Amino acid sequence: MPVGFPETASGVEIRILKQLFSPEEAKIAVQLPFSPKASESLDSIADRLGMSGNAKNQLEQILDGMVSKGLLHFKREENMKFYSSIQWMIGIYEFQVNKLTRELFFDIVQFSLEAYGGETFSTKIPQLRTIPVEQSFTPEHLVANYDHVKKLVDAAEGPFAVADCVCRQAQDLLGNPCRATSRRETCLGFGEFAQLYIDEGWGRQISKEELLGIIEQNAKDGLILQPSNSQAVEYICSCCGCCCALLLGTKMSRHPVRYHSSNFYVEIDPELCTGCGTCVDKCQMDAITLVEEKSQLNLDRCIGCGVCAVNCPSAAITLQQKGEEHIPPKTLEELYDTILNKKRQGGQVKFE
Repeated sequence: MPVGFPETASGVEIRILKQLFSPEEAKIAVQLPFSPKASESLDSIADRLGMSGNAKNQLEQILDGMVSKGLLHFKREENMKFYSSIQWMIGIYEFQVNKLTRELFFDIVQFSLEAYGGETFSTKIPQLRTIPVEQSFTPEHLVANYDHVKKLVDAAEGPFAVADCVCRQAQDLLGNPCRATSRRETCLGFGEFAQLYIDEGWGRQISKEELLGIIEQNAKDGLILQPSNSQAVEYICSCCGCCCALLLGTKMSRHPVRYHSSNFYVEIDPELCTGCGTCVDKCQMDAITLVEEKSQLNLDRCIGCGVCAVNCPSAAITLQQKGEEHIPPKTLEELYDTILNKKRQGGQVKFE
């Protein structure tokens, strides 16, 4: 896997797997291809495993059950079924929406602290990227299509779906409701991802107009827009610093900006700043503090989401484009190939 599932001294990763997979399901899962675009038909899987007749029918039932449990990626093309294995994140964890338990989530937290957090950030190539909320742009900005949310949506393939945020569901289980929003339907899917959520009842199908309305409300709530780190968008997460597994992880670093892909940062005009503290409250990355009644920015923590600029009542905060532009890979497959190649070349780094 591009982002692996590392072993731990405590064995917590095995506890997680035992809660999700039966031994029979695990044996099948490890023999499936990775990547939705390289998924394999039921007939091909059965032939490769030497199954026919009743054995093939049983295989289909097992695979369909694993899809419903959020353990595989699945799609239909005409009358054929296609399956593939998926990563822990982005993948199995997100597919546990509406299915999480306290026991599972406690193990997930332990696993993240012991091993998975370091694995996630080991190449510094993120699976998500940060794009600014649209209202933070000014006429002077020349914004590429892959950084402009409306253009991303216009270019995306349908259907479209919205689902509850699994991270907020997890915090609700612990009695820690989100401090940024009371809404849970904030995560958006496109194309095959959306169809899977719709088919399995994990989310609901929506129109493009409703999708854009949800994005607008997410921005008003101060949520950070994070689509897949590819030019062809597969999903858009709307994240907060109190619930999101990714942001909670990077906030632990002294330099969160190193682990986020973004083409923007903010500047604060001290002459216009009134010291109201709105930006401090809205910033999900703890990048702004009040110093002598003026907002002060820590660029090591700013990931250029534009939330503070939109909410500043005195227009003291503006969004600026970085000198060096990051151009995301065209597809998720290209992104994962890039991550794998860097790992093979010894490009892993210590998360700090």
